Formats: sequence, C-alpha cells, structure tokens
Amino acid sequence: MSDFGKLNDYIIGASVKRLSAVECNTSRSNQHELNGTKKMKSYLGEKSEYIANFIRLDDNQDKIESLPGKVTWYDARENHPTRSEYRLYYQSNPALELASAGDPLAVILRKDLTIIFVSAPKDSQSELELFDLFGEQISTTFKTFDFSDKQEAISVTKRFILEEIGIEVKANFGSNYLDLITERFGGLVFPKTKIFSALAREIAGSLTDFDTVDNAIIGWWETEEAMFRQLEGEIIERKLMEGFSNSDDFLAFSQTIRQRRNSRAGNALENHLAHLFSEKDIHHSWEPKTENNKKPDFLFPSIDNYLDPNFPDDNLTMLGVKTTCKDRWRQVLTEADRITEKHLFTLQPKISINQTYEMMSAKLQLVIPKSIHSTYTEEQRRWIWDFEKFVEHVSTLQTGS
Repeated sequence: MSDFGKLNDYIIGASVKRLSAVECNTSRSNQHELNGTKKMKSYLGEKSEYIANFIRLDDNQDKIESLPGKVTWYDARENHPTRSEYRLYYQSNPALELASAGDPLAVILRKDLTIIFVSAPKDSQSELELFDLFGEQISTTFKTFDFSDKQEAISVTKRFILEEIGIEVKANFGSNYLDLITERFGGLVFPKTKIFSALAREIAGSLTDFDTVDNAIIGWWETEEAMFRQLEGEIIERKLMEGFSNSDDFLAFSQTIRQRRNSRAGNALENHLAHLFSEKDIHHSWEPKTENNKKPDFLFPSIDNYLDPNFPDDNLTMLGVKTTCKDRWRQVLTEADRITEKHLFTLQPKISINQTYEMMSAKLQLVIPKSIHSTYTEEQRRWIWDFEKFVEHVSTLQTGS
C-alpha cells in the first residue's frame, strides 16, 4: 500500500465558511473583500500578500480554474488602539463569481505559501469532498483549522480530494520502477497504455496471485499508478533542469502533462478490466458502437449479440468505466438503449447519498472495489456491488448456472 504522508505535509492552515449573498453577488457588492477572523492570523500572519489559485468545483463539469492572482490579508483597523477588522481582498475569480449564497468556500494556505480559494455548489458531490477535509459544521463566519498538529494520514479519499483542488500528493510507493521502465522501453518515454498496463500486471502479479478480483484490479491499478508517477516525475524534473524557452513553452508542457494524466487514467483502468475479463473467459466487446455511434466501455456477451434482435435483452449487460464520476455518470445512461439496468465501475470514494439515490432511480448500479466501500455509508454499502459480484453476474448469464 502506498504512503501518501500526512495533511500537514501539504497544508499550513485553512478556513472555511458558507458564502452570504452579498459576498458572491456582484450586483450587490463590488468590494472583492471577505471578512476574516482573528483566528486566521494563526496561519496568515498580521499583514500579507499571497499568490492564489482560484478554483470552482462543479459536479456538472470539470473544475474551473483561473490563472494565479493575488490575495491580500490585512487589518482594516490596524491603527485603532483596541479594535481589529481583518479582511481578505481578492481579485475577480470563478471561486466567487460562480458561487451562490450558501455555497462553501475554503481558503487554504499551502506549504509553498500560496493560497487556494475553492468553492463548490451547496448540497453537491463537490461540497461533500470539502466536508471530508473540514467537516460539515460551517456557518457564514470563517471556521479556522490549524494543520500544524494534524498528524492524520492521508487516506485514498483525502488524496483524491487534495489533487482535485490542485495539491499534488507525493506518494512513497515503496518500490522504484524507473530502471525497469527505462530498460524495457529504451529510455524515459511513455509507451502505449496497453503495453504499460501489461508491465504493471507483470510486476504486480497475475490474477491467480490475488485472492479476489477486487484486489487484483486495485493491485494492478496502484502498481501502474506508481510506475506512471515515477516516470512522469523524472521527466518533469529533467525538463525543469533543461528550462523553457518562453511562457508558451511552459504552458504547452503543463497542458501535455495534464492531458496525459486524464487520458491515461481511464485507459489504464479499462486495460486491466479487459485483461481480467479475458482471464475469466468472460465474453465481451470493448468499446463497441451502439445506437447513434455511442461507445459503451464494455458490452456482454458481445456487440453481435446486442445487434441481434432475437437475443434476449435480459442476457445483455453493459459496464461503463470511470475512474471518477461526479455528474459524468449520466453519460452511461445513453450508451446502450436495449439495456435497461446499466452498471458503472468507478474508483471514486464517497459519492453523496443524494447522487446514489439518483443513480438508483435511473437504474444504474454502482460497482466499486471492496476496499473503497468503507468510504460510503452503511445504507450505500448495502446497495453498492463489489467487482466480484459483477463478475459473478456476467459469468452466470453466460454459463446459465
């Protein structure tokens, strides 16, 4: 298991509140200021100016992030002998401009002394993620957290959330794969994802080396994640030493890194699932075309059976695959019209109860590796399938036993 460190390895302090109408409605206020509290001095100091990243999380789309700007922390009554009035002055940004009254806002000071402003819609999955870091008991006054004594280890859930808001977690994966990667692929290069996934399984072990299919998928995934992060880290370090010719060169390199991470994550998970289905002799079609050129991730037993009007609908199964889902899970609902009850495999921890209710209503069954089930409520766990159950389901349909 990878060691992701502790929260205080990344965060010095943070404050969280619910926004009032005047703070997020530009028609009512153009001051670009938030009222702070005296407790925020514990990590922001007396008077300071910080570089800040402004982020808006939203279940319905990818996060919205503006270019870094400035935030000023000051006492508006610093010359008053007895009174203080601490404020945060900020530039225009999506974290506030896209927010509504009641939305949570977190102000987070990182170890590199930059600030993250992050907001999310009230009652959303994104709000639930912020609650996991700061708790649910927040009001319209900032509640402050001192992370200097936060020895809590970073769980898989917290790692997911930290990276969602732009804090990259440096994990100690326990093994160094760089020598094997460079030897196998002839240097520091990213091979095709199928080849990279195959090497991960070669290192982690075959299916028979794991006691359950759930553990096999997680073992292969974590090994490939470690391999990728180490290879990527070394490539980035060398590029930083080499330097950039101009700002456009830097932005292009950063964009390439981000795009590669996003595309690789989903492809790697599908690679491991497809391999497991083949090992289990489960007939399947990978990314076939159905109605209107839609492409579900997996169809069982095959696309030929799906296109055969005489094949029973009840013997067809569809599995969508998303490393994380948020509201993107709805895409799965349109990808195979003949199949009423669909399945979605994801590694996302702690989906909100409201969202799981929506999935139930839409006849979408969540399939999540057993080790992640502990991040869900008892009620949700009674409904969620582990991967073992899904494999048994499609196997039974194909064998008739």
